[in-house]
Amino acid sequence: MHRRNEPLSDLFEVIENRRSIREYCSDPIPKKDIEEMIRAATWAPSANNRQMWKFIVVTNKEIKDRMAEAVAAKIDEMAEEFGIKENVEQRKEYGTFFNRAPAVVVVLHEPYRSRWQEAAKAKGWTEEKIKRLHPEPGLQSIGAAIQNLLLAAEAMGYGACWMTLPVVATYEIEELLNVKPPWELAAVVPIGKPAKIPEPKPRKPMEETLEFVE
Repeated sequence: MHRRNEPLSDLFEVIENRRSIREYCSDPIPKKDIEEMIRAATWAPSANNRQMWKFIVVTNKEIKDRMAEAVAAKIDEMAEEFGIKENVEQRKEYGTFFNRAPAVVVVLHEPYRSRWQEAAKAKGWTEEKIKRLHPEPGLQSIGAAIQNLLLAAEAMGYGACWMTLPVVATYEIEELLNVKPPWELAAVVPIGKPAKIPEPKPRKPMEETLEFVE
């Protein structure tokens, strides 16, 4: 591996072309392609280089369907408990379409707390204050890995979608996949050849998102 000195114009093209894909062709994904995408994910930066991630790739249709059923059941349960009646079916569709992708990457994380966070907790700091001054370095690391995964998928001609709604069925999915502590479910990323590519959504203008202090 070597560093390139010239601008990576193709990287910017991949970034701008990436979409959240929710409709997939049924073509299976070769294992070597999945391994390459996961390899890219593992090159993400992580807090204290802990690399607190693990990836379970589910291609078994029965398991994917059982995961989706668990998510749908949990959404129904929560809707009833919270007294919510509108858009429940839409939310279930939005949280379960992953089972139609040929491969589903289940992203796990190992909860991370730095020595500084532990020291703050020992001194009686509230969790709110700790999170404000040291905001979830472990989950930030997982986010970086998932973004690498999405960009690798795009670069290789696949489509993917970063999903957190399925996490409502954390315990059910963890039991189904035999996930043991300290690992916990962080996200679900379905991957496949895109059957439909949505139009890009508008981005906020730079003057709303960028500020220089000179």
